[in-house]
Amino acid sequence: MSQTVKVHFFGEFRLESGTASLNEERIHSKKVMKLMAYLLLNHDRMISAEELGELIWGNGGSSNPMGALKNLVYRVRSVLKQLGSEEYIVSGTGTYGWNHDIELRSDMSEFKYYAEQTRERSKDINEQIRKYEQAVACYEKPQTSVLTSDSWMSVRYTYHHSVYMKLVNELCELYSSIHAYDKIQNVCGYAMSCDELNEDTHYWLIKSWVGQGNIENALKQYDTAMKILYERLGMHRSQRMRELYDEILGMSKDIAQATMDDIYGEIQEEDPNGVFFCEYTVFREIYRLEVRRVLRSGIAEFMILLTVVIDEKRMQTEPTRIQYYRKKAIDKLQLTLWRHLRMGDVAARYSDEQYVVMLPYCSYEAAQKVIQRITVNFNKIMGNNRIQIKAETREVSIHNELPLERKGGTEWIHEKKK
Repeated sequence: MSQTVKVHFFGEFRLESGTASLNEERIHSKKVMKLMAYLLLNHDRMISAEELGELIWGNGGSSNPMGALKNLVYRVRSVLKQLGSEEYIVSGTGTYGWNHDIELRSDMSEFKYYAEQTRERSKDINEQIRKYEQAVACYEKPQTSVLTSDSWMSVRYTYHHSVYMKLVNELCELYSSIHAYDKIQNVCGYAMSCDELNEDTHYWLIKSWVGQGNIENALKQYDTAMKILYERLGMHRSQRMRELYDEILGMSKDIAQATMDDIYGEIQEEDPNGVFFCEYTVFREIYRLEVRRVLRSGIAEFMILLTVVIDEKRMQTEPTRIQYYRKKAIDKLQLTLWRHLRMGDVAARYSDEQYVVMLPYCSYEAAQKVIQRITVNFNKIMGNNRIQIKAETREVSIHNELPLERKGGTEWIHEKKK
């Protein structure tokens, strides 16, 4: 073979020969790049002109598809001349394909090869880790919108991305078994830049800080993960994330020798002003504590559920716009609670459209005044009379148990204690 060409589908689309390189900027044509990528991806076969014509123009996209295809193939050949003088694209009877006399190497093929190697288990854990490291090193997040916008390529990208994330998860498990927490952070750092919505990556980053005994960074990473996963996907904590959170809370430098100063240093809040925001699962525990306080003191406490209500008929806009207003409204509601609730009040996000608030040492009449204060100020900062807040009031009571957290907006019905 006279020459070897390496094609990169991951990262920036580009081709490299021994003496030259060709990237998206130098190709300078979406159609040329699309046809070139398809021929490279299917380099092991000759492709019919009909298949290529449908790829580029679809049905009825050109009055003379065969003539237009010949012209486009000519342009592809001309662009490839920047790599060398070889005839890279050959033609047959109504077919086109890559010249098999020129060796073609692909990062996708290399990734597939090394990924398959990880399936062959080794008794030596370091050798097994080496296999995984070779595989994940082949992957980069695709950066070209020209190729990712076409289904024939986006399907492949999606598949390879899922394989990559699976390999990262398995590699982190191997790293964890030998306590290589710094390596977990390195591999997850890049994986997070490729996909920040993958729970496995968040889990292992938190786990790496736990393994190093760094409670502060573990909690910071946990809070980041919960914020991203809830706001972007509407996901609440999985069971293993709950267990990891409990593990973080149970960590201690040395319980047997801890002093009061050590304990205060860990639990003290820097700026304890305003309403206390927390996760709903924490809110449930606070609720159970307040039930006991009410039983002992006899002083009533109340809770309110605040729901964003959008008059979609009056808004007269498309669903995506409604979703935008819904997110904007829940953010404005959070801001209102932060500004207009007292220190000692507790608030938690209950669903995509709701906040639940606990008002300690508060009568029913006072709770109604709080609701009025919240709704008036929400309306001011929202500035849209088609978006309102619905409020429901319940007494903190041993006879009622809070329901489980939910994703969508819902009526708030207490679960009765048996």
